[in-house]
Parts: sequence; C-alpha cells; structure tokens
Amino acid sequence: MVVDPLANEFATFTRALPRSAVDRPDDRVERAQVKVIYVVPSFASDLRRDTTGEISQAVFAANEFWARQNGGFGLRFDTFQGALDVGYMTFQSTKTDWYQTYFSALESGGAFRNGMSKFQAELARAGWWIGPTAASFQDSVVRDFKSGRLYLLVFEAPAGAYGRTGAGAGSCRSMIDAINDGIPIIGVATVGDDLRSCRALNDRGRYPATAAVNLQHQWVNNQGPFIDHIAQWMRVLPGCSYAQTPKDGEPVKIPGVLDESKAWEIRGGFLRDLAEPNDPLADSFMAGRWNDKAPRFDVRNDLYFHITSDKLASLGACNSDISRHPLWDDLPLDRESGRTLLRSSYDRPDDISGPQIHAVYVVRNGATDMMYDTSGDIERSLRHADEWLRRESGKGLRLDTFKGRIDVTYLPLPPQFELQTGKDCSKVPCPNDQDFYAHLRSIGRIDPDKTYMFFYSGGLRDFVLCGGAGQGKSVLLNLEVNGRFCSDAKWTESTSTALSWGLLALHELFHSLGAVCQSAPETDGYGHSSVVEDIMHARAKGNVRLDPSRRNYWGNVPPGCADLSQSPLFIQ
Repeated sequence: MVVDPLANEFATFTRALPRSAVDRPDDRVERAQVKVIYVVPSFASDLRRDTTGEISQAVFAANEFWARQNGGFGLRFDTFQGALDVGYMTFQSTKTDWYQTYFSALESGGAFRNGMSKFQAELARAGWWIGPTAASFQDSVVRDFKSGRLYLLVFEAPAGAYGRTGAGAGSCRSMIDAINDGIPIIGVATVGDDLRSCRALNDRGRYPATAAVNLQHQWVNNQGPFIDHIAQWMRVLPGCSYAQTPKDGEPVKIPGVLDESKAWEIRGGFLRDLAEPNDPLADSFMAGRWNDKAPRFDVRNDLYFHITSDKLASLGACNSDISRHPLWDDLPLDRESGRTLLRSSYDRPDDISGPQIHAVYVVRNGATDMMYDTSGDIERSLRHADEWLRRESGKGLRLDTFKGRIDVTYLPLPPQFELQTGKDCSKVPCPNDQDFYAHLRSIGRIDPDKTYMFFYSGGLRDFVLCGGAGQGKSVLLNLEVNGRFCSDAKWTESTSTALSWGLLALHELFHSLGAVCQSAPETDGYGHSSVVEDIMHARAKGNVRLDPSRRNYWGNVPPGCADLSQSPLFIQ
C-alpha cells in the first residue's frame, strides 16, 4: 500500500471555505504570499470554482511540483486556518469590453494594452488593493511588488491577446498578459471565446511522480499557468528593475531548426529559447519536443533557478535567480518531514562571526538529488559530530548557522564540470573538494574565514573513497558509490564496519588542519594514527576516541606538529 505523505496537508489546504469577497485573516504575517482570487465578470456564468475545491486542488498540485524542484519547500500561499483563502470578485463588463478595454484589438495595427496593468484598477475597486486615490493606489502597487506579493486571478472569462503578438485571444487557461514583469498579477482563463468552460483546473490530479516521463511532461504542460508563468514573474526579484538574461547579444541556436544557416540568431531576453527541452519554461517543452528526462527547472542552473554556472552566477542580488524570491515558504510542504532550512544556493547571514565550518550539498549534474541539505540529514550528522567532540574534549565545532539552524548551501554542478577535472585524486573519476572550492570562489561565494565541508551526491562511482582532504579550507564527503551510501555509512551512528558521516567529517576536518604529523609518536607514517580506537586511524570504525594519549594532534604534541585543540574552528 502506497502511503501519501502529504495526505493531511492536501486535505487541509483544499478544505472548502464559504465564499468571501474580503480577505480573511492570514495564517502567516509575511506579506510575500500568493493571493488567489476567483473573478467572474458579469457576462460569464458563475461556476463557484472558489467553493468547489477545484481551484485549491489545482494550486496544491502545482505547489507540490514546485516543492519537488526545491528540496521539499513550495511557495507561500495565503491561507486561513490552513485552507487556501480563495477570494471572490465580480465586475460589470460585456465580452466585447473585456477584449477591448483590457487587451489589444486583434485587427491589423491594433495597439497592445497591458491587460494586467489595466486590471489593477478593478482589484482596487473591489477592495483587494488598498487606496482610493491614484497616488495611494500606485503606492500600494509598488509596496506589493517590492514585498513579493503576487495575485493569481482565476478568470471565468477567455484569455485576451497574448503578449506582444496578439496571438491566442479567446483561448483557455492562458496567461492573460505576457508583459507583466512590473505587475504582480497572473491571470488564468477558464473558458474559451464561446464562453464554454475548459476542462476543470484540477482534472489532471496531482503530479505523477512515479509515472512515465512523458506523462510527467504532459501533466506539467497542463499546469502551465501555475508553474510556468509564476516562475517567469519571479525572475524579477524585489528591488530589481528587470530580469537578467544570460548570453545577451550572443548567438543562440534555435531549438528544432535543422538548417544550420537559419538555426542561429542573436537573442536577448527570451529564456524560452535558451532553456533545455525538459525545462517547463522552454518553448520546446510546451511544444511537446521534450526529451526522455523528468521535468526540471533550469537544468544547467545558469538561467533562473539556483544559478551556479555561467555569467549570471556572480552578478549578485539581481541575477534573476528565482530561488532567492521571498515567495518561497520557509516551512516544508510536508510539515512532518523533519526538514530544516529552505534550500538556498547562497550563504545566509551568519549567527556568529569569524572562523567557522560551512556545509555544502553538492549534486553532480544528472545524479539523483537526495535533498540532504533540506532533509535534516547533514544537520543531524554535524550536530552528532559536535556532541561527540564535546564529550571527548570539552570543545565543540564552530558551525555556520542561521537563526540557530545549520546553514547548508545547495550546489548543483553545471554539466561542463567534468568528472576528470579533479586534482590530486587517487583514482579517476573526480572531482574533489578542491574543485568545488575553486568553483565557489569563481562565482564569488567563498568567505575566506570559513572552512567548507562538501557533501557530494553522484560523485566517485567505481571505487570506495568515502572522504578526503588535504591541508586547507575544504573537506570532501563522498556520499554515494554506485548509487549506494559509501561503505553503508549512517548519518549519526558508527558501526563495526564504518564511521558515521558526522565522525568521518571530523576525521577529514582534522586532516585539513594538519593531523597526524610525521613526528607524532603514534603515527602510521601516512598521516593517520596507528592506534586502532583513534578517530584518526586509517580504518577507524565503531567506538572511537579523540587522540587517546593526547600527544599526537590534540594537546601535548611534538614541536612542529599541529595542535588541533588550538584551532579557532573549535570553541569551549
């Protein structure tokens, strides 16, 4: 029997609420939320989608997909007592007025009107935007945009002209307006030009995570307004003027064009042409030309999501990385999952200053993302290491934390990060911690005060090397070999065959700090201790101790050897 871990969350979120034309009290005080409103113009039939559960079920399903892309954390929606708070509004309009007032006429030469910009006034009249005067109305628009608040309007009306082209008028479930970078509104049309209803918003059910890839792609395609258009809008981060686009002004190959003489053009601003075929934002994806890989945002991590490669990676706060948008919820979608901090590809503000240990979860391109950064596993392993060290020495680790939780950076590797680029590896394939450190430094994400502990998924595969470190500012923990945990290690428990990941992390950290020197009385001559129960033994496992004689690397060490007890990475 398959157990649905989100059954309770789904039931709560989709619980039917009475119709309300006013905003109910928010469960969360954060202003950055998606506010969903069911809009019925006077010329349309009211199908009460706000009270039937149709809207809330479709929104939950889309948010579940968002969470799968971001370590288990979805977007923050406006809820009341846990249920999606779907607002209701109506306004007077004929179908002709609907097209002509808000959108461009389709005849030749018709001027494009920004439908969402125009519709802000209707929201203000209905009380969803505060401020009766033009000045205060505009102030509230700016305030909502800068805070990251987004309005998702489900229209009982056909789509207007799409974007600059005027194409798609009268169609179902389109975004109402394509030029909405500065307008915090996204519209979803639910009827066609004949005012007959499209298929229900929730008719596709929830994301088919275990189904064939082609079925996953079809599902995402049908959820376009909730997935594609929200991502497009989030690229303009609060406080930034416009979305950045990589390779602006450079030749770009047009997907699907086989004639080389016609396949290249200068592009700027259209990431749909640059995205990979299995990216939900790609034109090729929406046209059904996907590949045999599961749908995934920004496959190369160079366009708009967890940007860690190409020229946008080091641009700073306004690089259009939607992973930095405040709409992401800081609580996991599965409230009982034990997940820790929201996934982040950036170092968060530190609780302490000075030397400290910063954890990084590295995922090789194409490898399975095990979400160890958000699952709590890396945090638990480092807390376990800290507790062991305190018992052994009275000192603990200076761990990089944010609001008391261990700050783990997510680092998806770009495809061009070849396996054989490692330095000083005992055997290929690599890379190793030195490569990861150099990569972080190249994109401007290294703090010289910190030592980086890289937990690597999908790395060394044809031999067992669970960890490694030279003297310096980086440590490697190679989590998997051929898809299995390295040596069947556990996060917080050492066994008769392997150290826990927490203690192995300490073992490698000690190597990076200089243990065990050649003149240590109990060295094995190869940087390890000859004492079997020492954590620095080459085959350490089971119940280990910290330099039991206190004369090799912790305490009364020989001249010229590193006394790790004096390292600023450890604190009383």
